[in-house]
Amino acid sequence: MTSSTVFDLDISRSSAWIFNCYVVHTGPELAVIDPGLPLVARQTLEMIERELGRSAGDVAAINCTHAHPDHVAGVTTITAQSTSCGVHLPQRCEDYLAGERPRNFPLVESSVRFLPVWSEQPFSIKALAEFARHGKSIGFGGPPDIALDFTPAGFVDEGDAMPGGEGWEVIHAPGHTDDSTCFYHAETETLISGDAVVTLDGRAWFNPEYVEADVAHRTEERLRSLKVRHLLPGHGEPIQGPDVWQSARSFTTPPSGSGVFARCSRRFGKWGDAAST
Repeated sequence: MTSSTVFDLDISRSSAWIFNCYVVHTGPELAVIDPGLPLVARQTLEMIERELGRSAGDVAAINCTHAHPDHVAGVTTITAQSTSCGVHLPQRCEDYLAGERPRNFPLVESSVRFLPVWSEQPFSIKALAEFARHGKSIGFGGPPDIALDFTPAGFVDEGDAMPGGEGWEVIHAPGHTDDSTCFYHAETETLISGDAVVTLDGRAWFNPEYVEADVAHRTEERLRSLKVRHLLPGHGEPIQGPDVWQSARSFTTPPSGSGVFARCSRRFGKWGDAAST
């Protein structure tokens, strides 16, 4: 487990293996983003008390960047302790709850492309076990239709204010999934990117796991148009710099490096297919 204030921002992170959860604490209320596993959610509650000197009752909102299991499975761990906070999902999830079946990326080649990110953060057997346990029962991507163990308080879309976070804007960022969402703070040039952008070797990487290449390309162009000095990904280490996009990899760009995961990604990830779709 790692947990700490991110850079010089009013944001803290709790993580286990590659699963990151963020707490925005710019005001008297707290906003939690992506409490993806119960383990991570429990660590987040401990962090709120230990590092911030606050309590679960100060959590005003839980915001999930999309409804994959590793982003929503820990929601009820927090709502059990903070009964007055509302859970907010991307607008597209309302359609899923009404019966639309979510699209999923091709599992094998997409996951192989993503392999190097698995080694970007310290491995946790407990996180892996929870991901395996909840991955087939909560959210979507495991279940063919969306399955939630909580009732959303509302849904957010492009241009909305992020619930519980003053100055934060919702950015609709489909590609990885159709409901994928980011949260942007223009004043500090900070992007909480969910799975639209991950990081690898200190560089931003537009996620090579995607449901449709054209949509992923448009989202990459949209996000590159934002001024971003601080990138806080759903998977990978947060990075900062004058312009994090300057060295960013596109979603069609294979990873570099000599590690076994990078070599497997390059060899078996069908990158030619990715560039042509």
